[in-house]
Formats: sequence, C-alpha cells, structure tokens
Amino acid sequence: MQALSMDDIMGASFGEVSNDISVTFKKTVLVRDYETEVIEATTNVKLEHNVTGAERMFISALLEVQMEYTAYCNLAVKGIVTQSKLTERKQILEQAVDVIKVKADSVLGPGKLDKYIKEVGLSEV
Repeated sequence: MQALSMDDIMGASFGEVSNDISVTFKKTVLVRDYETEVIEATTNVKLEHNVTGAERMFISALLEVQMEYTAYCNLAVKGIVTQSKLTERKQILEQAVDVIKVKADSVLGPGKLDKYIKEVGLSEV
C-alpha cells in the first residue's frame, strides 16, 4: 500500500454536513513584573458549502492570523508590545499564511482560494 502524501491528506473531505470552523488564539503576556495577562479570542465560521482539507487549513490560518494580529495591535496600543515587535510579528504572520496558500494552491490549483481573500464568488460556491 502506498503511503499517503500531504497532497492526499490536504485534499481530503470528510463529507460533513456541518462546515463550521472554530479557531482559538491564546497568548499570555507579561504586563508588569510578576503580572501576566491572558489574551484569548475564539471565532467561529459557518460555511454554506463543503470544504476540502486544504480549504479548511487556509480558512483556519486566515482566522487565526486575523485574531493574533488584532491582539498584537491591542497590545501595541496598551504599550505592552513595541511598534517594531508588531511590525515583525505582522511580517511573520503574512509569511506563514503565504506558505499555507502556496501549499493549498498546489493541491487545489492556483486561484481556488482567492474567493476567501478577495470576497468574490462566495455566494456562488
């Protein structure tokens, strides 16, 4: 029997009736000496269409990055994170999503995921 490739795994669909995706972001930050604050955000998305593993991975990554970037912006406003740290984290998050999109595009074909980032054709899916 041939081993499953990542393309096989990411192309998998589970035939699920519900296409809810839930993502949680949690970060503990040092506010002052010996004082921490836990930042936690959860979001849920209900899709009206079936998704493959590659789509699920990309949607989850987008949601996680949106929440994390929002949390970092809030930390920057509070003065807990410097502007340079915010900029650095933003670049890391952008690169991470780009890597995931490249992989998903290699599985699904170029442009298949653009509907999630360009707000086009979502009602037609």
